[in-house]
Amino acid sequence: MCRRLLVLFLSLLPVLAFRPESAPTRDEYSRIDAYARSAPQSVAGNINSLADYLTTPARTDMDKVRVIYAWIVSHIRYDIEAANSPYRQKYYSEKEFATRTLRARKGLCTGYALLFKFMLERAGVQAVSIRGYARTEDREAGNPVPKIDHEWNAVNIEGDWYLFDLAWAVSTANEGEISNDFYFMTPPSQFVAQHFPTEARWQLLDQPVAKARFDRFPKLYAPYFNLGFGPSFPQEGRIDAMGKAELTLETDFSMEYLCTVGRPGQGQSKEVPVTVTRENGRHRLLVNLPVRGTSTLHVYARPRSKERYKRYDCIASFTVQNG
Repeated sequence: MCRRLLVLFLSLLPVLAFRPESAPTRDEYSRIDAYARSAPQSVAGNINSLADYLTTPARTDMDKVRVIYAWIVSHIRYDIEAANSPYRQKYYSEKEFATRTLRARKGLCTGYALLFKFMLERAGVQAVSIRGYARTEDREAGNPVPKIDHEWNAVNIEGDWYLFDLAWAVSTANEGEISNDFYFMTPPSQFVAQHFPTEARWQLLDQPVAKARFDRFPKLYAPYFNLGFGPSFPQEGRIDAMGKAELTLETDFSMEYLCTVGRPGQGQSKEVPVTVTRENGRHRLLVNLPVRGTSTLHVYARPRSKERYKRYDCIASFTVQNG
């Protein structure tokens, strides 16, 4: 998986992170989040008492969803140590497994999804946990995702269904941040880029995507959408090249790009030259490839500015075959 942030050091002075002035904030949730995070330990011993305490001040179902989400992402640690264990998500009862996650204060995707589901049910909000395929690694860009290995949620808020992935909200948060709220009520057209449910209805799309089509997508990161790319995204994650890789991104914003290339599955990658042509909301990137064979192309972007210190977000990765 590529690093989500790449900073260019242009002097020996401390790096200042660039953030576009137009970046949206979550001020509307600040009081709810603060209340959730300050919940006393005395009420957090079981699902019922915790859900009751968190939602007592709530005036709407949306308030209930947000306060429970805020508590979980701030109190349940993503259990990296358990990720490689064959017994990491075994259980005989969904409710028992949710309770185990609550008491341990750590878990993986199933633990997050089931805890969220049962706390919402206690609060009177309809929620389901959804199993499916998720594109988690750069080497899966443009390649089939072979197994069902992820779980997330859909929640009914006042008659409409919304998608959530609490495990990814925690595990992809930037350093110093509690959660990546891109995975709070993610639009279905964006969620399907990296999540494929076993039941097509939980795509929440008028025209569901087929698994064969999903398997061709690149690996996209939340900044792709947060920086204003789209509304559609690249459909092909594999690029056949002859010395240069070409791809087109859609955005109405003025962006700067940086690209790196490395061998699939390896942690190191090398910055490579990229030429950008901009026309009518389409940015054509032409990337020089230094080596032949199969490699992973990472694309980073940032809003164009005259800032001396530049911080790029990783927006996507592609599998490149340089013949």
